[in-house]
Amino acid sequence: MKRNLCLAVAAFMSACSPAAPPAEDEAGPAASAERVETEPAERQFRYTRLTGCTLTRSAPEEAGFFEHECPGEGGYRLRHVEADLRENLLVLAPGGGEHSLGLPALAAGAFSSTGDTVEWRGETSAGGFAPTALIVRQSAVEDPDPEVPEMSYLVVAKLAPTPCVIARVPPGPDQNERARAAADKGGDCLATPARAG
Repeated sequence: MKRNLCLAVAAFMSACSPAAPPAEDEAGPAASAERVETEPAERQFRYTRLTGCTLTRSAPEEAGFFEHECPGEGGYRLRHVEADLRENLLVLAPGGGEHSLGLPALAAGAFSSTGDTVEWRGETSAGGFAPTALIVRQSAVEDPDPEVPEMSYLVVAKLAPTPCVIARVPPGPDQNERARAAADKGGDCLATPARAG
């Protein structure tokens, strides 16, 4: 009996020994920290406005032409152009260059307008927020009948290597979620936008 008690005490002490390695499915603080470092950066979003921007050019007598420069995210800026009851956005890249999203062409030349808010999708890291795509609402008059309401799309544009529209999400259930999924997935340009003059 004494021998059995000694064996039990010895087994208990070895099981509680601090030198014993953790089981493979257990994760201590070091293993947990390593996992966090190797995981991909989490998708994030930010919002900016297309209202209250700096007026850079105007010619009201020329089909109501107005051009505003608006702040963006991650070094990007936006040029918001209104002319002849149609609105467009140009993406001004951090390294230089401007890229038209060709929004009037997406609406087949119909009267159209953008929403007031731009959603920037991307990742955060030690360097801050790095946007990879943007989403903006576009309302278009697709039917000349004044009784028919405008159609409200969400336009998704990727930012690199060259900003361009990759999706135009029609109205319907989960429109916001569908646009965000398209922005996070990326894709090919729908069309080559015309460069603004």
